[in-house]
Amino acid sequence: MVYLGLQGRGLVTAITLSSGMGFILFGYDNGVIGGLLTAPDFIARFDLSASMQGTVTSLFEVGCAIGCLASSLSGNRFGRLSYIHVGSFVICLGAVIQASSYSVAQLIVGRIVAGVGLGFITSNVTVWQAETAPSDARGLVVCCSLSFLILGSLLAYWLDYAMNYYSSGVSWRFPMAFQAFLALLMSLMLFFMPESPRYLLKHEREAEAATILRLLRKKGTEQWVVASDVAEIKEAIALELHTKGWRDLLKDDHVRSRRRVGLACLIQSMQAFSGSTPINYYTTVIFQESLGFSRHMALLMSGFLDIWFLVASFGTWYFIEKVGRRRMFLTTAAGMACVMAIFGAMIKVNTYRSGIVAAAMLFLYVSLFTWGWMGGCWVYPAEILPLEYRSKGMGLAVACQWLWNFVMLEITPPGIANIGWRLYIIFAIFNAAFVPIVYFLAPETAGFGLEAVDLTFMDRDVGPIEKADELWKMMRKGEQLTLRHEMREEVVKTKAQPSQHVETEETTGL
Repeated sequence: MVYLGLQGRGLVTAITLSSGMGFILFGYDNGVIGGLLTAPDFIARFDLSASMQGTVTSLFEVGCAIGCLASSLSGNRFGRLSYIHVGSFVICLGAVIQASSYSVAQLIVGRIVAGVGLGFITSNVTVWQAETAPSDARGLVVCCSLSFLILGSLLAYWLDYAMNYYSSGVSWRFPMAFQAFLALLMSLMLFFMPESPRYLLKHEREAEAATILRLLRKKGTEQWVVASDVAEIKEAIALELHTKGWRDLLKDDHVRSRRRVGLACLIQSMQAFSGSTPINYYTTVIFQESLGFSRHMALLMSGFLDIWFLVASFGTWYFIEKVGRRRMFLTTAAGMACVMAIFGAMIKVNTYRSGIVAAAMLFLYVSLFTWGWMGGCWVYPAEILPLEYRSKGMGLAVACQWLWNFVMLEITPPGIANIGWRLYIIFAIFNAAFVPIVYFLAPETAGFGLEAVDLTFMDRDVGPIEKADELWKMMRKGEQLTLRHEMREEVVKTKAQPSQHVETEETTGL
């Protein structure tokens, strides 16, 4: 199949845009409900209490967790793109149910169904993107995806603002239904995109996989280069055939899988406790109820905040590699703690000037969050997880984030109504707690190859933080890092006869 006649950078760009539609849909679904909770016709129709607002909003996250786990447990039998198309269909179904709702129960069902669809999409589109992107462009691709996510949220807020001029049910039914349009557009674009070469090789479709790998490279690439790519993927697939079950994720084996899986789940969960999820979902509610803005001004400020969010996200493209994951985690967590504390204090003061300062704090908060945590919490867990458990471990970590997002979204509306400014002080304490957690548990990974990341955790005599610093010093001196291929050695031993003596290479480049 000819993929729109594209090859090399053109095809990679098309893949990035197509997968970007999935992230736009992700951002749109996250942001659209916040502006609708205060729509007059929506209030008249459903009359949700503060606690019920949290339930209706947060059950979407439960659906996402269900979709993510269902996709992970299915074992990718039908290909990445097939699962994304399934997710698109389910989202369309959920959008129809929501847009046609006349009762709270129907609205809740629609939210859960749409969440399941998004769970299928988010758990597959990121993997598909990574498996088709060149190795030297994956970091940039991740940052582009996060910018697309913010663009989706921006679209949701400005659509909510535009629909504010309508007093009928169309003011909230149309934004709900618009999810289906985005899902169908994404599926349409993906029909012209290639399947993951890794999936094709795993299912013995080598000729098709080789064609796609050739097209992903620039024109004129020699055949031996493509053959080398095929051999490398086959080798990785062979290693994965010896992966273990879910219980083994919690064993303290030679690569310290338990610690690494636990750290991945912890980093993903910390994003929810930072306060970013409630702010993303309830921006309009916060401007209107915490800062006392009118609905029109709250919607307008929410739109401006998301514009700034998108602009600030471009800084992540630089910071995530040049400054490093660990340093950005530490710096931005401390900054977000201070900002949240000031934000809560200004709400307590409750004057016109304090309202301006509080609004400015929200703009500063989203800047710090996107520079340190928005990209880092997706890149870092994937880097620190062992090869054998990367797929299962990442699925578990993302499910943890969805479930903690559910908790945060459930408690935020009643928190705003009952304890007001104190809620933001709680978020400030959470962010302050992130600093020692990262300082003592999370080693730096920026610039390391996967072998070096393994070595960081495998040394029982030196802690991961100190080992990472030691590796950095070696790298600055131009020294080559050494590591015995422990995982490969186990595979070889299982194949070798008792009388055989197998040696493995101890030196690996980065």
